[in-house]
Amino acid sequence: MKQILFVVFGLRSPDVEGVSNHDPSAGPRRLQQYENRLLMILKRKNLHLEKKCYPLVLFITSFLALSLRIDGRTAMALGEPEITVLSDSIFQGDVGLIRVQAPDGESPQVQWMNRELFMVPSENGTAWIGFFGADLKLKPGSYPLVVKTASTGFRKEIDVTVRSKDFGVRRLTLPKEMVELDAPTLERVKREAAIMKEVLQAPPGPPLWKGPFVKPLSGEVVGPFGQASIINGLPRSPHSGVDLKAEKGTPVVSINSGRVALTGHYFFNGLFVVVDHGGAIESMYFHLDKILLQEGDRVAKGD
Repeated sequence: MKQILFVVFGLRSPDVEGVSNHDPSAGPRRLQQYENRLLMILKRKNLHLEKKCYPLVLFITSFLALSLRIDGRTAMALGEPEITVLSDSIFQGDVGLIRVQAPDGESPQVQWMNRELFMVPSENGTAWIGFFGADLKLKPGSYPLVVKTASTGFRKEIDVTVRSKDFGVRRLTLPKEMVELDAPTLERVKREAAIMKEVLQAPPGPPLWKGPFVKPLSGEVVGPFGQASIINGLPRSPHSGVDLKAEKGTPVVSINSGRVALTGHYFFNGLFVVVDHGGAIESMYFHLDKILLQEGDRVAKGD
């Protein structure tokens, strides 16, 4: 089963350049330059270390300095992949990134939470990039990222710490029929959930997205991701999306290029669209006023 991630990058990580065979200090120096460059970008953009996550609409993740560094020249010479994890700790509900450069461009196998990650080739085809996420309810602790290459039998575990986070509480009062579902409504909700699950668990296709992701609209965040929900005085599931404020009729755009995988009008989602961006990344847009697309349509970033 693939791990579905809804990711938007506020910062695009530059590729680590190749290492000279003539200069034994080139590998560490290149990596140090890469780290300094990343930190300078973070400082220039005035990005905060706390990350905001948007799992149903989008995740916005600001990646920090390199936490794992392997001398590429030495590792590659030994037939071992060069591995870079952009943070050795993430919060509950957060997203991380791993980059692997294996000998001869071999596609590595990477596992997280006993699931294989979908690895995307870099633009120049010399490395593979994958995203891994921590569920909102995942118990804080240390969990291994497992990297393997079939040709050499290489296997390495990289510990990633999942940290707890207080997302706050929201209290809502809703009509009784929206909270205590009658039998026909409950059956409808089950049917709709089964259809959505089938779409989200379909085998991932090649990446259709390219470059940084964008927000679907510029509205104010009025319903943050992850808040514990108290509805009509009773505890319910945490808010697993993000609510953006906008006037009726405001256009909602696709956060990147992709294909419309599903549209409909569901009990909990209202009018909605699911866009498959390929590479195991999908975005969902709920509570719309109108749907101007059909299933199977291709969309460009910002459309």
